[in-house]
Amino acid sequence: MLSPEWLQKIAAAALLTYAAYSDLRTREVDDRVWVLLCAISAPATLLQLAKLDHPALLAYAASSYIAFSLGLALSAFELMGWADFLALACIGLITPPASRGPISSIPSLSILVNSLIASIAYPLYLLTRNLAAIIRGEKLFEGIEAGVLEKALALLTLTRISVEEYERRRDFYSLAERLEDGRRRLTFSLKIGGEEGPVPQAARVWVSPYVPYVVMIAAGYLMYLAVGCPLEALLPK
Repeated sequence: MLSPEWLQKIAAAALLTYAAYSDLRTREVDDRVWVLLCAISAPATLLQLAKLDHPALLAYAASSYIAFSLGLALSAFELMGWADFLALACIGLITPPASRGPISSIPSLSILVNSLIASIAYPLYLLTRNLAAIIRGEKLFEGIEAGVLEKALALLTLTRISVEEYERRRDFYSLAERLEDGRRRLTFSLKIGGEEGPVPQAARVWVSPYVPYVVMIAAGYLMYLAVGCPLEALLPK
């Protein structure tokens, strides 16, 4: 039979997978998901904490603090959303250390590193999408004034959609164009949302897709359960 610890991990993974699906489809996650995640995980987490020695308990406290404070700071600076902060905070609370590795001994730090590794796939997806459009014969930068470096960055971080899709799905995209002296120029921002100018009079516009951070965090958690922190393999023994 599976131990209570593994049953808790499976339940947490299932809830995080659901949260990731919700974030990907709607860019929203019901707060009740996080309440349920903490409630289900509480008994097994307390059992694990009771077995930890003093250094491991300090590592758990550091992990919880890092998850909460870093998530709150990123949310305050509008670099991630409320659901992303709650995902990090909950993971910090429900994940006691299970390894003595330099990174994985602090679970939230390990999961954050794993999330960054997983996030590499997102700009690669945007690059593939934009290159496919170029191959189809689309003139992506027609009517846009941008230098070579701006165009290269746009291919990795932005995408081009119809004005109708942008108007219909503003919760998914931030306008990445501005009018300056009657000229269309690209804009780049790390913030979520914010003020946007008028939509250019064009059939298609450049937008910045809101990154589904809960998806990345869930991927980082699943990676942590499977292999810990892969980055530790590159550290000197």
